[in-house]
This record gives sequence, structure tokens and C-alpha cells, in this order.
Amino acid sequence: MKIWTICIFELRRILKIRSVLLNLFILPLLLIFILGTALSSTMDNGKGTTPGPVRVGILQDKSASGWVSKALNAFVTSPAITSMMNVESMSSEEEAVHALRRGELDFAVIVPANLEEQVRKGEEARLQWILGKDGTLNVVGQTLFARFTDELNRQVAAAKVLGPEAMTVMAAQSQTHASDTSFITVSSPGKAGDSYSASQYYAASMLAMFMLYSGMTTSNSLFGERDKKTLMRLQAAPIGNGVIFAGKIAGNSLLAFMQAILIVLMSHWLYGVNWGTHPWLIVLICVLITLASMTLGVIVALVCKNAASASAALQGVIIAMTFISGGFTPIAIDFVQRISEFTVNHWALQSFLRMMLNAPVSEIMNSIMMLGTVCGILVAAAALIYRKAGYRYE
Repeated sequence: MKIWTICIFELRRILKIRSVLLNLFILPLLLIFILGTALSSTMDNGKGTTPGPVRVGILQDKSASGWVSKALNAFVTSPAITSMMNVESMSSEEEAVHALRRGELDFAVIVPANLEEQVRKGEEARLQWILGKDGTLNVVGQTLFARFTDELNRQVAAAKVLGPEAMTVMAAQSQTHASDTSFITVSSPGKAGDSYSASQYYAASMLAMFMLYSGMTTSNSLFGERDKKTLMRLQAAPIGNGVIFAGKIAGNSLLAFMQAILIVLMSHWLYGVNWGTHPWLIVLICVLITLASMTLGVIVALVCKNAASASAALQGVIIAMTFISGGFTPIAIDFVQRISEFTVNHWALQSFLRMMLNAPVSEIMNSIMMLGTVCGILVAAAALIYRKAGYRYE
């Protein structure tokens, strides 16, 4: 009951602050409208913005005639692939680079001369990219050829498990059926023709970002009690420090959840954002983001020396995570994408987008589980710091 009393008091106190209401409830809806409207021409429903066939230059040893080369040729000549890219053979890397600079190619691929030998040895199959000027077309080219190398690596893994004979059988099958093998299936993760709009994308992104900002209210509240010397009065009462701390966290958690409900409902009613058909999964994701928000607020409040430094640190972390996760604009750089997988925003955004695309529940749960893993790490870090630093007047 004591925790509940502190929780309700904390919630009432925060709701009286107009700047908090503006920043947490009004501002995200405005940003969703502005970003969704401004970028609808490049993202909305994927209509009119689908890139045409990617002009790809392939640099490959012409003398190569093994099963990997035949599989690659079958891949690039399959109907599914020819509808998405036009392939040209390049004689040298310099020729490919010049063609890219002149705009004659959008993307180029270098096939290592020893690729087939690497595959036979059980090593990972890799192709080399030469990126063009258009980031979107680069992503399309990388995705298509990554699908091909993924299939090769799957066969390598099978050969390691089943023995060298399996690789020989796979090579024979590839040579026999090279003409009808594409190693790719074109499908939509949701209903046919479904895609998310700019409003949906930024609704998911802004929801994750502004829910994390709720952690800043937690940090300010914890510092406020110490700065105003009211923490000493609370500690003088027959209430443990843990109860005071838990009550404040609970109050701010309720605020974050109220914020999530408002953003989801208002974005649906005002902007027509379709959040998918799994409302309980939306609740689960929001609970995990709330948990991450509170733990981030606790960590900076216990580590930083004053409220100003804590707010600056937390704001920097939130903006950085939002940026590298593609919350402001999708980033095609592979290195940045790998870093983003360690952030709350990345997995929250992927979970929301998968629901918007009506993806299978297993795919949605995979992203949610990764989000839960990140939250678990943050909770463990917060618990460790609280155990050492504690919440008390200094």
C-alpha cells in the first residue's frame, strides 16, 4: 500500500507539470504528423517509390565453370531476379568503378576467384560489394546477393554435419538443376501488397523514442527529492528506501504506459496508422520499452552527480539509439545496422513494423524476445548500480 500511495502521488505530481504533458503527449503526435506527411512521397505504402531494376555489374573469373559458378549464373538469370535487376559482366574492377561513377551501374559485385574452393573447404562464402550512389539500390543489391550466399553457407553447414559426401551430392544436384534454381523466393511478410506507410514507420519510431524519454522524468524525480531535501523527510518516516524508490518507479511507469496508449490510439484515429492485429503484443512491447525507460533513468540518476548532467546523458543516449536504429531515417550502412541491434529502439521498431505488416507471430516474437534480452541486460545493470550506490541523501 505504501508503494501504491507513493506511486499515485508521483503520477499526480508529474501530470501537473505542463511541460511534461507537452513533451510526452503532444510533441510525439506532432512529429508523427510532420514526418509522416513530409516523407510520405518516399515511403507511403511503397507505391510509386519502388525502385526499378537495379543495374548490377558482376566481376567474375570467366574460366570458372564449377557448380558454384553455375548456381550463380542460374540465380542471376532466374525470372524472379531478372525482374529486379539487370546484370552486366565486367572485365575488371576499374571498369566497374568507372561505370558506377558515370551512373551506368547502380551496384557491383566481385566474385572471389577462390569462392568455390572456399565452399568446398567448408569456409563461409562471401561476395565483395562496390556500392553505387543510390543507398536504396545498394540495399536492394546487397539483399539479393546476400540471399544467394546464405544459401551457399547453408549447404556448407549441411556438409559439415552430413560429411564431405553431402557437398558432392549438392554439387551434382546444382549442375543437374542449374537451369531452374534461383535460391530465392519472392514473398511479402504480410498480406499481398501490404507495406507500412511513412506515418506507420514514424509512429512506431516516435513511440519507442518518447517512451524512453519517460525515463528522464524518473531521473528528474529522483534528483528532485534530493535537491529539495525532501528525501530526508521521507527517509525519516517508517518507510524503507526500497519502498520509496519502487513507488517512484511505479508512478513513472504508469505515466509511460499512459503515454503509449495515447500515442497508439490517437495515431490510429487521427492519421489512420494500422498497428496490426495483435493488440496484446503491442501491450507487451510497450511494457518492455517502459522497463527499459525506467532502468535507463535509474542508471543515469545513480551514476550522474546532478540532474542537469543526468538529463544531458540520457537525452544523448536516447537520440543516439534512435538515430542508429533508423528511427529518423533508415540507415543502409552495415556497420551501423549491427550496432543498432544492441539498442532498445531497433528491436522495438522491428517488432512494431512486423505487426504492421501482419508478419507471422513467430517473427514478431523473435523481435520481442530480443527486446526482452536488451531490457534484461539493462535491468541487471541497474540492479547492480543500485546495490552499490543506493538511493539516499548525500
